[in-house]
Amino acid sequence: ASYLGAPDEAVALARQGKAALHAGPANPALEARILALEARGVAGKDPADPTECARLLLRAEQALEDTPAAPASTWVSHFDEGSLASETTRCLRQLGDLEQALQQAERIISLRPSHRTRSRAFGQLALASVLIAQQEPDQAVSIAGDVLNATQSLGSYLVISQLIQLQRQLEPYSGNAVVVEFLNCLQDAVRDRLAFYQLTAEGQHPHEA
Repeated sequence: ASYLGAPDEAVALARQGKAALHAGPANPALEARILALEARGVAGKDPADPTECARLLLRAEQALEDTPAAPASTWVSHFDEGSLASETTRCLRQLGDLEQALQQAERIISLRPSHRTRSRAFGQLALASVLIAQQEPDQAVSIAGDVLNATQSLGSYLVISQLIQLQRQLEPYSGNAVVVEFLNCLQDAVRDRLAFYQLTAEGQHPHEA
């Protein structure tokens, strides 16, 4: 709902999720995720409510400190401090607090070791996005270039989609020579990765095409 631009629906769904979750055994990580998604919905409203958003993010942080009542279900995706920092970055960007968003994006990277390539890439792309919003395209390009190099063999559509989003964010700076050079590389990389992803999604080997 948040991605579709329906923050009110996102908040309503998150609250339904909390009610359903509280009917069963404690699941702190899932509760933290739902609270963070509710916070994202609150941040996306017009007008937004920064105080309520901060309260929900604090509750999510506190939930992560609780002990689960049972082993985590394999159906529930992992959610930890880095995940919360990522959601917090999104919220702060929506609220226009770029300085705090920058700090949270840097925190994501500090919590993601280099061998966690995909998770670290998300943090780096979040940081690059904030830097663009701060009108620092050169720094953003430097970080995004590191992501391109590190994720060459990573078949992740989420990474590809965030690279496409970054491409759009950089387009207003097409008068910058550094940005233009990077956009050319990025365009080629996105095209090749989309083609590879489509082949693997269809169960084909690239050499069979």
